[in-house]
Amino acid sequence: MSNDFSNDDYNAMLQAMEKEEKENKGNLLYWNPKNEGEYPIRFISPLKTFNEIMFYQRHKIHYINKKPYFCLNQTLTDKNGVVHEAEECPICKKKNALYALSTGKESEEAKLASSISAKDRYVSRVVVRGLKDDKGNDIEAKPQFYEFGSKIHTYLFGQMKRGECGNFLSLKDGRDFILSKAGTGKNTDYSGSSLSMNKTPVFTDPVKIQTLSEELKKMDYNQLVEFKSSDELKDLLADFFNEAKQPVEETQKAVEAAADSFEDQVFGVKETKSEDAGASLPDDIDEILGKI
Repeated sequence: MSNDFSNDDYNAMLQAMEKEEKENKGNLLYWNPKNEGEYPIRFISPLKTFNEIMFYQRHKIHYINKKPYFCLNQTLTDKNGVVHEAEECPICKKKNALYALSTGKESEEAKLASSISAKDRYVSRVVVRGLKDDKGNDIEAKPQFYEFGSKIHTYLFGQMKRGECGNFLSLKDGRDFILSKAGTGKNTDYSGSSLSMNKTPVFTDPVKIQTLSEELKKMDYNQLVEFKSSDELKDLLADFFNEAKQPVEETQKAVEAAADSFEDQVFGVKETKSEDAGASLPDDIDEILGKI
């Protein structure tokens, strides 16, 4: 009897399983705390290598079936070095159409609109204190991309405006951020997070400083940016809402016209540009990091 399940079939299955495992683990580009507890991290200041002003890059992200998609209505350079100019986003248009049809914030249309609306997400480079790899090796000096939401951004911005914690981004005498995670899933709460009371250098070990310096040069935020085409997002929405992938009917055109009017009245001018350009590293820890 011949074996119908060939080696080629086996290898194809293995690749599919590896892809599935990767998707189930979420976005491996970002570090995230796995369990509840406190995680000291150190935000890295802007890098003049990449002409930065901010210590983060802001992204507008839609979530469909728990998967992230970059909103097309923002101008960012993608991982291929191509500048994506802000354009009409079909997910935003669908959101506005749903809001135009809703009868109140508790209506099904409003809830759906809220679920697919773009969320502000912020990405920073951080040092994770005590970080180890799967084999237990110390990789604390290897910085990570960390994505966070508006609450942490608001807290940090507030601390900067009040000035009580000084320049916490200083690599010489800044402060760690104690990330406090409580709950899991949709109930995850980071409200207990705060800046440390102690001022410390990011590292004192010259080897770790050198490692940090070399690794940061590889961490352009653009490598995280990948846009889907407008047609791909339309197909995604069609699948999500179980709609047919076909030309828009007259009734849908009317809904979209209502959405356009709604958007003009409520949201006004659309955002078109990102805010990052030109900067320098404050308070270099030493000559090595000062060159980044």
